[in-house]
Amino acid sequence: MTDKKLPFNKAQMEKIIEKFPTPFHIYDEKDIRHRARALRQAFSWNEGYKEYYAVKACPNPIIMSILRDEGCGMDCSSYAELMLCEAIGVVGDGIMFSSNDTPAKDFEYARRLNATINLDDITHIEFLKEHGGIPETISCRFNPGGVFQLGESKEGFQVMDNPGDAKYGMTREQLVEAFKYMKQKGVKHFGIHAFLASNTTDNMYYPTLAKLLFTVAKELHEEVGVEIAFINLSGGIGIPYRPDQTENDIMAIGEGVHKKFEEILVPAGMGDVSIFT
Repeated sequence: MTDKKLPFNKAQMEKIIEKFPTPFHIYDEKDIRHRARALRQAFSWNEGYKEYYAVKACPNPIIMSILRDEGCGMDCSSYAELMLCEAIGVVGDGIMFSSNDTPAKDFEYARRLNATINLDDITHIEFLKEHGGIPETISCRFNPGGVFQLGESKEGFQVMDNPGDAKYGMTREQLVEAFKYMKQKGVKHFGIHAFLASNTTDNMYYPTLAKLLFTVAKELHEEVGVEIAFINLSGGIGIPYRPDQTENDIMAIGEGVHKKFEEILVPAGMGDVSIFT
């Protein structure tokens, strides 16, 4: 069992309570910065690497500003989150806008900020065309369907999640259709995004997901003749949720993704693809 150390003691806590009425949240800025830097270091082998903080997880403009200063972008899913980003000076490719059942005003706002839009559904293409227009850089969310399994354990294959039951993302066939159509409409730079599992404490989740996405990216590059500018592995890496669980090794995860990058994308002449998380 691992002891969880707080970044303050009882005396410090009592002093804080004298100034701030309870209840409140208290955040460890030093550790936030440490985690952001460790993540960047783990993917430093990729020149275009960028972490996009999921604003929905904690839409606190102070924390967002800390992460902005550490080089992070912002992952947004709503109008309000886009407003927060603009308020702290994060615009353009500093924003990844990933949304479903999206109102027209949200797409229009994202386009005004020149955010990178990640389309969740193939029907979003025409809707975006009418509400904001199709930009030169765009991303699409991929759903491979089926059951996402990760390696073997003592109990057999680990079932991480069931993408086949999810309503989010495009099928492989829809990605081809979407990329061909948007290429005709003037899109020059394409991205691929996927989110297949949450809260995973296995270091092989990202490398396994990377292998899947890198392979699809290579195939789309060859089949459709498009430039894959970036691949967004999204989130899903968890923390030790129980005292007996071991923390993920972010350096091992980064190196695992690096290995798949070298195996799949580099030989295909795609060594300049940026990795996002």
